[in-house]
This record gives sequence, structure tokens and C-alpha cells, in this order.
Amino acid sequence: PAFLIEWNFSYSQPLPNMSGEMGEQFKFKNYGVKSGFGSQIYFKLITDKKGKLRPYMTLGYDLFLNSDNSAAYIPANILNQWPQDSSVAYSVAGKSKMYLHNFTAAVGFEYAFFNKTKWTPYTNFDFGLNMIFGTYKQTPASTGVEVSYTYKNAPRLGLGLGAGVNGRLTKNFGVTFGVKYKLPNLLLKDSKSSTEVNKMYINDKEDIALSQNLSKDRNMMYLQIYVGATFFIGKK
Repeated sequence: PAFLIEWNFSYSQPLPNMSGEMGEQFKFKNYGVKSGFGSQIYFKLITDKKGKLRPYMTLGYDLFLNSDNSAAYIPANILNQWPQDSSVAYSVAGKSKMYLHNFTAAVGFEYAFFNKTKWTPYTNFDFGLNMIFGTYKQTPASTGVEVSYTYKNAPRLGLGLGAGVNGRLTKNFGVTFGVKYKLPNLLLKDSKSSTEVNKMYINDKEDIALSQNLSKDRNMMYLQIYVGATFFIGKK
């Protein structure tokens, strides 16, 4: 058998419904992040003589970020209940930061378009588990003390759709680059309350009884633009 190992590094750009201003996450308009980066590893098995068909496994991590040097969005500096729309109804002077993490484990299938050059285009799709969690930090100007708030771990099932190019530079080594469209919370959406101090949930499922701002499901979407190294192992 033959297989490929790919190790990629990505710029991960949140798309609308995920990307937005810091304070909008507390009104469930989006997730309050604006940019991101990540890394992924792929284990691809070549199942036919021409190497066109490649089932694979992949593990990945993305970190999404945002910062605001003018405002803090939890005026009382403490959350005793989540969600509580009145507790985030306005902002105060200060600074804030947002970190949203996504660990992914998925299985997928790839089709390669072989030709007579060393450059092989491919398309792929995968489906798997996403572990989404985060940290919001703020420093109100009135206290100058940083306080952290935790988004608790949220397991979701999601989809990835991609296309790229492998370049074979030597018998066993090459490069890869491409783009992937990710929908990490396609299934298992959930919304619930928390009474743990400064603990929050992602809350991506419609639930107007929980918050008037949860009038519809909230999808996450982002693009991975990646480059990486490819290792060719076994027969072609």
C-alpha cells in the first residue's frame, strides 16, 4: 500500500455569521472573532493503481482571535448567570480580547486529477467531530484588573469541503497548497444556561425562551487557506 502524510499551516478566516465585532457575541449576532490561524495533518491512503482515490483521516486545530482596546462588554465584571441579556446590554471603557478554539478529528475522501506533470490538483470532503471552546478576557478601565470568562467545551459535528494542489519535488517529498471551506457546527447544535460564575456556553441553537437574541440557529463558517509539506510513503 501507499499513502501520503500532509502537514499544513493555515490562515483561517471567519466568514459572516462567525466574524464580527467583539460585543456582538454577547447578543448572539456572531462569535466576536475576526481572524485566525491553524495547523492540520492528513493521513491519506492511496487505494488504486493511479493514485486517484484517497480515503483519509485528519486532525486539526484552529485559533480565532479578536481584540478591542476601547471597551469591556460585561459591565458588572462578573457573570452569575448565562445567558442574561441585561448583564451585557451596554459596554464600559476598557480593553477586551477573544480566543475561540476548535480541535477537529474527521474522516474523508479525496479525488486526485493526475496528469503528466509533478503537480496534481485534488478535491476532497470530510465529516467529523469539532471540539469548540473559548476564553473572553476584559480589563475595565475602572479597575485595571483583567478578568477571564470561559466558553465551555461544545462538541459539534461538521463538514469540510476543499481543493488544492500537491507538488512532488522528490520521490518522497513535496509541497501542497489549497483552500478549505469549514462548517464546524453543522449538527449537534445546543443552547443552555449556566449558573457557574463566569462560565458561558456557545449557544448556537434557536431558543428564544433562553434569550430573545437566539431567534435562529447560529452557524459557524470559515475558510482555511493553507500551505504545507507532503511525504510520499510506499509505492506510487
